Amino acid sequence: MRYTFFLIGFLSQFFLAGQELPPVVNYNPNDYAGGNQNWMISQGSGRNIFIANGMGLLEYSGEKWKLYPVPNKTIVRSVKAVGERIYTGAYMEAGYWEKLDSGKLKYTSLNSKFPDSINDGEQFWDIEESGGYIIFRSFVGIYLFNPVSAEVRLLPNPAGKPITNLFKQGDRIYFQMAQEGLFTIYKGKVQQVIPWRVLGEIEVMEIFGRKGELLIVTSKGQFFTWNNQDLQPVLTKLSDELGDTGVLCAVQMFDESLVLGTVGEGLYHVDAGGEILNHFYQGNGLINNTILGLFVDEENNVWAGMDNGLSVINLDSSFRIFQDDRGEIGSVYCSYQNDDFLYLGTNQGLYYRNLNEAHFELIEGTNGQVWSLQEIDGDLFCGHNSGTFLINGRQAEKISDRLGTWTVKSIPFKSDYLIQGHYNGISFLKKQLDGSYSDLPMLPGFPHSSKFIVPGEGGEVWISNEHKGVFRLQISDSLRKLESNKNFIVNDGPAITSCIFLFDENLYFSSKENIQKFDKETEEFTIQNRLNKLLNGINLVSGRIVVDTTGKIWGFGENVLFNVEMAKLSDSYEYNPVYISKTFRNITLGYENISRLRNGYYLLGTSTGYVLFNSFEEQDKDYEVRIDGIATSGLDEEWLQLGLQDKPKLNSRSNNMLFDFSIPVYKKFLAPVYKYRLMGLTPKWTDWNEQPTAIFKNLSYGEYTFEVKSKVGDYETDVSSYQFVIARPWYFSYWAIAIYLLILLLALYVAHLLYERHHRRQVEQKEKALKMQNLEAEQKIIKLENERLEQDMANKNRELAASTMSLIKKNEFLSDIKNRLQKSESTQVNSVIKTIDKDISEEDNWKFFKKAFSNADKDFFKKMKRKHPELTSNDLKLCAYLRLNLTSKEIAPLLNISTKSVEIKRYRLRKKMNLPREVNLTNYILEV
Repeated sequence: MRYTFFLIGFLSQFFLAGQELPPVVNYNPNDYAGGNQNWMISQGSGRNIFIANGMGLLEYSGEKWKLYPVPNKTIVRSVKAVGERIYTGAYMEAGYWEKLDSGKLKYTSLNSKFPDSINDGEQFWDIEESGGYIIFRSFVGIYLFNPVSAEVRLLPNPAGKPITNLFKQGDRIYFQMAQEGLFTIYKGKVQQVIPWRVLGEIEVMEIFGRKGELLIVTSKGQFFTWNNQDLQPVLTKLSDELGDTGVLCAVQMFDESLVLGTVGEGLYHVDAGGEILNHFYQGNGLINNTILGLFVDEENNVWAGMDNGLSVINLDSSFRIFQDDRGEIGSVYCSYQNDDFLYLGTNQGLYYRNLNEAHFELIEGTNGQVWSLQEIDGDLFCGHNSGTFLINGRQAEKISDRLGTWTVKSIPFKSDYLIQGHYNGISFLKKQLDGSYSDLPMLPGFPHSSKFIVPGEGGEVWISNEHKGVFRLQISDSLRKLESNKNFIVNDGPAITSCIFLFDENLYFSSKENIQKFDKETEEFTIQNRLNKLLNGINLVSGRIVVDTTGKIWGFGENVLFNVEMAKLSDSYEYNPVYISKTFRNITLGYENISRLRNGYYLLGTSTGYVLFNSFEEQDKDYEVRIDGIATSGLDEEWLQLGLQDKPKLNSRSNNMLFDFSIPVYKKFLAPVYKYRLMGLTPKWTDWNEQPTAIFKNLSYGEYTFEVKSKVGDYETDVSSYQFVIARPWYFSYWAIAIYLLILLLALYVAHLLYERHHRRQVEQKEKALKMQNLEAEQKIIKLENERLEQDMANKNRELAASTMSLIKKNEFLSDIKNRLQKSESTQVNSVIKTIDKDISEEDNWKFFKKAFSNADKDFFKKMKRKHPELTSNDLKLCAYLRLNLTSKEIAPLLNISTKSVEIKRYRLRKKMNLPREVNLTNYILEV
């Protein structure tokens, strides 16, 4: 570390001339959401920064700010972190803060411990620690607080004069008493160090040790040493340079250099001999010019509390920054340094400054966009929007009027010629014997933009174009004719930020996605190469690769720029990162630039100036990622803070989790990145990112372990973890599950019963359906049988009717013959008549008819007898004949009586049946 500071001190004299300052990080009140004024700063055991702010105590973890107002809501004037406590002094309030398990701070007031009540309007301006005591200083007096006994003791002040300042040097406490001198506290007693007659009106602002003596810094920018006898002025040259600048505070670095905070003039960094190393002010990096308090943290960063804001200066950084906040030179696109001058090519022109001068000046005639600066054989060429310039000291001579020159390169196959890449093609410059250059015509047949050129052997020239890819040109020996032109379409295709370059004697094409090597055997570009494998995984912001004067190549990632060089003891490559984020570089993509200076440093062009650095900076390897806060919430509920040490069992509704984590890194260019995972949800880590917060929503019940790790530069921290349990919801509790099982078993049983019932019903329905089918079949059979019987009955009735009609016809025929024969008186005729009478005998006819009728309608006589028991056999005969729907005329022959006699019989039958007049006898009998 001492060597590093010596180097910085040595180089700083060179840097000062160009206003190249260490990195500064500024925070305005909007950043930390507090008051404008910051009075005192301290650092806790966990490296968090604590600031006495106009609105309370500010805590900064490196990622997030927290503001803690004191109980009476007044300005906090002083702060001191001692162990796990943070002591603060405010207006009529003194006490300490302790971190709760939730990560928040809890305040304990000491007002009640003071021997007498605090005076009206009393404020505590200083706090120090010594010998196990905490010392509070107000204008009224000095109070000693014993953390073990919790007692506060007021030091005697017989003179009753105001105590104006309090200092700690080594293990001794000093304070100044108005018009009494400088005092110290020794063994609990006040002893005078410098009497008033010696000190006079000098207001002491800080005391440091210097070669066994006390070095006193005064409010008027004067410096004195005290050897216990004399007060001697020292660093008088520095006092003269400071003039009337008022000094409010000062800190001493370990190399005995001093940092002085002033009223209105910013901050001075001076070496032990009083030489001004750096002057920081609002015009070159600081956020404000009035410094109220200074503090040096564990990483040797200087914290400056200001009248409006807060700044952190990385004094021990190897980076130096030239900040052009006013836009006087513009964005730097290229740079070059020789023994006399530093040149900057910007979007506004070509600027230069003598290495011994303070400011850059524009070279006349170079107004406009500058693209490149190349030194070739001792000549410096400037590629410009308006053409090509030859630079000689402070002068610029235009040697080519071709519109838009990207670059100028030498060509191996023509030692006295140079090739120029233009917006619309290429051309050549010829060096004359007198050292001047003549401009040759544009090469015909190639009208493409030629930003990147790699000349080869034997007239071969490689050119990359952001829209067309890579061209290999074969140019005639006269340089006036294009003999061949092969266009290579690379795998990734043309890209706006792509380029070609030569490294390790191989040609490469670089894009944002890959670096492809040209294979001479296959005549193709391929990603299968060592360089692409080495850089795989780096998130490049563009395909721009810069080859420096040593042969190293430089690339540009999101949070890193890097160089690759050949290893010294092997044929492998060495990768060297330099951590400067893309946000700070902020140059147009594809126009990233870096150049090596004569002193071994590198100049990186940015949109607001440039950064100087060497290619290696020592990093702190003692970082540890911390989980600062854990909160949980339910749906649409406020976040509730949890303890950091517990393994809580959370309610099932509190299934949203929030984690805050951080690393206390206060370097401008070292931005920590994080990755995390939640075991129990997923074993996969997130990608590296800068967000210091992780949120998980709608987590299910179970056990979880949150794990987070961080990376600062190339150093990766160990994992920090936190375990928690989300309880089962009541509907997933073991009792609920047991009830669910019982319900399930009951449901299965009920389902079984219902199934059996359903099965029975189905069987019954099937049986019923089968019975119905059988019944229908039987009915069909019965119907068919009835139809058959009816058919048989009809047939028999037809037969009966036919036989009856036949019998009637026969009887009529025989009666007719009988009537005719009766007219004859012959004996033989009488015999024939008797035969006829016998043949038409009613009895015989009835027997024949009854037999036939019974076959056709066997139950008729029973039905009639049952309904009308009084009917005689003759009545039943008549009914039978009427059943056949025979008329009286047809019935008469069957009964062998006249028709009139039949009518009489019908009448008598009606009477026996008691039929009403309106009832037809025949119809009645037919319906029986």
